[in-house]
Amino acid sequence: MNNATSQTRKKILFLITKSSWGGAQRYIYDLATTLDQAVYEPVVILGGNGELTDKLNAVGIRTITLQTLQRDISITKEIRFAAELWRIVRAERPDVLHVNSSKAGGVGCLVGRLALVPRVIFTAHGWAFNERRPWWQKFIIKKIHWFTVMLSHRTIAVSNAIVEQMNWPLAQRRMVVINPGRTIPQFESRLTARTTIALAHPPLAGYTADVWFCILAELHPIKQHAMLFDAMKIIITEYPYVRLVCIGGGELQTKLQTYINENGLEQNVFLTGAIHEAAGLLKAADLFVLPSRSESYGYVLHEAGLARVPIIASDVGGIPDIITSEAVGTLVPSNDQAALAGAIVQFLHDPQLYENKAQALQATLQNRTVTNMTTQTIEVYENGIPAASSS
Repeated sequence: MNNATSQTRKKILFLITKSSWGGAQRYIYDLATTLDQAVYEPVVILGGNGELTDKLNAVGIRTITLQTLQRDISITKEIRFAAELWRIVRAERPDVLHVNSSKAGGVGCLVGRLALVPRVIFTAHGWAFNERRPWWQKFIIKKIHWFTVMLSHRTIAVSNAIVEQMNWPLAQRRMVVINPGRTIPQFESRLTARTTIALAHPPLAGYTADVWFCILAELHPIKQHAMLFDAMKIIITEYPYVRLVCIGGGELQTKLQTYINENGLEQNVFLTGAIHEAAGLLKAADLFVLPSRSESYGYVLHEAGLARVPIIASDVGGIPDIITSEAVGTLVPSNDQAALAGAIVQFLHDPQLYENKAQALQATLQNRTVTNMTTQTIEVYENGIPAASSS
């Protein structure tokens, strides 16, 4: 590529706190790799050298690692982070600074404004004030998030709930909803997916012909695995052939396994740990269950919908942006174990009803692709608003 061509491209400088692999990191990867690189030059600033760094470098996307960008907050680190980011932004001279994650948000938008970047965009993937913490901490954090929204030229919210939750003066008029896109080129067949999972977790090998409920989520308190386990204790008294397959690792691994052992659930509930590219194995599930206490969007439900797997999930956060009605899936109140168990039993009584819902959901998600998400995001870069809703 000659210098003249490089100079005509618009530089999009992405910023994110962590370089591990999660929903926000996937979002940046999808945008950076889908942009027309004859028109745009994507560059990603991130903390650490994790999986996102490796994936971007593998496809030729330039990355810049900030040693001062860390999740833990301290005044000294924030000042050093701001100074380092200032130097990079001034050197890179981007046309767009696209800031992601709460940690990087306020500092990133402030630096972008002070550096006179033509367009400073912030994507809100969730709000830290929704976490369980004292009210005064929530207030301070919400104020910081509000300043971030006000500093950006435009804030992209990944779900309608994120806009509704930022209900302070003037903020919502600066926000626009663009639901994330997801395009999975191929799902493994039900048999192949189950075989792959059983190879990764041999205790499942004897149960590949049974009914499988699956949850693909980090083993974290917010996902409420324990409540699902309690529901399973009720369900297996009548349906002992049902297996709950929990894919994902996390901080609760030991605690949840102890709970399984103490309650005699070893033959019905399985913690497989993390499995590489697990989204492609979703057809292993007869039913996908996600009883989360909070979800900013719910990438995994989008993936399960594309796999045409029936879904039962909590009616929280951005999940209703995916499960928009009872015609496409089943929502239950968060923290309502009885409602969760009741919905699962209804599935077992009438699986065809739930399969019809799954077929309808798959159809509604066909156009919610990465390409369409990127097209709408480019409209925000160029004009401040997307051409049309991605819903």
